[in-house]
Amino acid sequence: MPAAVSPIMSHDYLRMVEGFGLTGTWSWTFATDEHVWSPGLFRILGLEPTTARAAYGLLFTLVHPEDRDRVTSTSEMLQTGQMTQQTFRIIRPDGTLRTVMSRGEVIMAPDGRPLQAMGVLIDVSDREMLARAQAAERRRKRVLFEQTGAFTSVTTVYPYTDFSPEWLELVGLPLQALLEEPTLPVQKEERARWREHGRELYLTRQVVHTRPRLSLASGAIAPYRMVMVPMRNANGSGDGWVNYIAPLHLDGAVPGVMQESLEQLVRGIHLRAGRALLDWSMQQLAEAAGLSFSTVRRLEDEDVSASRRAFQAAIKALRTHGIVFSFMEDGTLTLGKV
Repeated sequence: MPAAVSPIMSHDYLRMVEGFGLTGTWSWTFATDEHVWSPGLFRILGLEPTTARAAYGLLFTLVHPEDRDRVTSTSEMLQTGQMTQQTFRIIRPDGTLRTVMSRGEVIMAPDGRPLQAMGVLIDVSDREMLARAQAAERRRKRVLFEQTGAFTSVTTVYPYTDFSPEWLELVGLPLQALLEEPTLPVQKEERARWREHGRELYLTRQVVHTRPRLSLASGAIAPYRMVMVPMRNANGSGDGWVNYIAPLHLDGAVPGVMQESLEQLVRGIHLRAGRALLDWSMQQLAEAAGLSFSTVRRLEDEDVSASRRAFQAAIKALRTHGIVFSFMEDGTLTLGKV
């Protein structure tokens, strides 16, 4: 038989959970009209417990006017004795907007009379904001693809088992045909060259940088830049490739989505080369990157104890002072100074 949880433990656990500022609970005893709100609920609603009087009606008035028809009203709760899970927006007294998910229930007497209602509010604003941001990013990428023919994608394995929707749309060829011959969109006289070039770099997990002429779904033939950068997971092992496909006439700068993968290719020799271009000592790089001298030494010596975060800080410092990381067609990483 499971051990019972004491009221004190339950209260402490609830307080701990509400400490994250994302949940709050409420209850309403109908016979006495007693309303009890947890501190977390006050925080979500942007109210002060010392000045605001807990009441379901107050909560309802904070609901965004466009969402009120989706929220159980006081009269509906008393008449039907039911509450449904809802997601709606609230407008705090200071004007800020939050999105919350509400779950509640009404406790009924044996004769069917509603006795008490209770519920929980969960602040899902960040999740909603993330979803909206992701949707906006998808729309932005789609518009970019439609206007320029450029896109980014991820390949998990080689040889290929699938292709991105943008690639299939760009070249207008069926999936099965591309699986049988991935270089089919490339002009016939160039296929062997790019096929052998790409395969060797793929198998050795190096940057693949090609500039083939492609036959597009529109019937046009256009020179394209195709960059495939190997990704690594937290353990440092291979984890697919991130790809950038764009018409050759576009700026050859690598999109931000590929920056992290490219940074994984930076080694100690590149940091030393960057310092040399800036005429910096190791101490100057350490100060610019916010690192210790010993950390910079470990980075340049490629000591395995040096963290990836330290590498990124050093790279950022070099970039901030005009060092540009780029790569040649054979995948060799090079540096320059703006």
